[in-house]
Amino acid sequence: MRIFQAIHPTTNAAVSDSQTWLRNLYEPLIEMGHDVLLFSTVDGRRAMRQRDKAAQAIFSQRMLDGFQREHSKKPFDLFFAYLMDGMIEPGVIDEIRRSDVPTCNFSCNNTHQFDLVDELSPHFDYNLHSEKDTAEKFQALGAHPVWFPMAANPKYYHPYDVPRTLDVTFVGQCYARRPYYIRHLLENSVNVQVFGPGWLLKPDKPLLRRPVRWARRSKLALQTLVARSPQKRYGFSAQLAGGDLGECLRYKYAAHLHNPVSDDEMIRKYSESRISLGFLEVYDAHNPAAMVKQHLHLREFEAPMSGALYFTGYCDELAEFYEPDKEVIVYRSEHELLDKARYYLRHPAEAERVRQAGRQRALRDHTYQKRFRDLFARLGISGH
Repeated sequence: MRIFQAIHPTTNAAVSDSQTWLRNLYEPLIEMGHDVLLFSTVDGRRAMRQRDKAAQAIFSQRMLDGFQREHSKKPFDLFFAYLMDGMIEPGVIDEIRRSDVPTCNFSCNNTHQFDLVDELSPHFDYNLHSEKDTAEKFQALGAHPVWFPMAANPKYYHPYDVPRTLDVTFVGQCYARRPYYIRHLLENSVNVQVFGPGWLLKPDKPLLRRPVRWARRSKLALQTLVARSPQKRYGFSAQLAGGDLGECLRYKYAAHLHNPVSDDEMIRKYSESRISLGFLEVYDAHNPAAMVKQHLHLREFEAPMSGALYFTGYCDELAEFYEPDKEVIVYRSEHELLDKARYYLRHPAEAERVRQAGRQRALRDHTYQKRFRDLFARLGISGH
């Protein structure tokens, strides 16, 4: 099958040279024998972040020209993209659809930031969403949703033959309720090491860091005091509390907080750790005063496939992919997380049984190769 694929390589620009989406969405198709023309969306992402309409138009025209030029040489069977509002002009997708090539747009994090794709979605034939319960959001727009769960590529996500020198680790960004869980473990003498964006202060301009932080805090405190509505008051105070928690962690537990690691170092950490943490909770629209929601991340598939003893929050969707407490360990509160972490640190044989069961389940059911085969069968497109 010949596929035009427009994706961005990384999941997080703060992680240097990350190739996460290339490893998971591009390489499996190549390994399956498909002819994939890869079109980078880096310029589109830049146009979106800068809200640069001129750059968006240039990127849009370049993508359309590239598609039409290559399609005239040898027709494509599928257009597969990972695009968001502000990256590309919707009319480009309409023009590509006129070529009778099915168009798919992949998106994730729709649980709490659906606004990133609500303009583009009706222009695609299929909207591939990774969170099961977000289908109705697309349907409300008149778009066609197709559930395409997260997974992982076993070529990269595998165990390393290294000693387990770390008790508990988390590799990921500092946001939502993650700092609360980390603090609870540390305050109860569980040795957690955390790696990722946002846990430490940026090293640039050290003389300005303290005045800038205090200025921001003072502004939030004043906004909290003068806010007229309870909703706004709670929003400002929630931001204030989150900032103070970050300061507390950096002051009391600086030795446990680390900068981001590379893709390969992250995978290696799964083998170096006795327990690897995951968190499902997010704030709706990243607003700490809004509802706390849950959704699965790539980590729910990468970590077990890499041989981790994986701990993550419980939700019904997770139970469709793993048997709770048999293939991954689940928790419903910081207290249950603490109890189970202590237990499995004391019982390495039981930990190893869960670790092996989780890896086998991930290899059997949760590879991106299998996801693509299932997707093509559902869409009625030849996946051979």
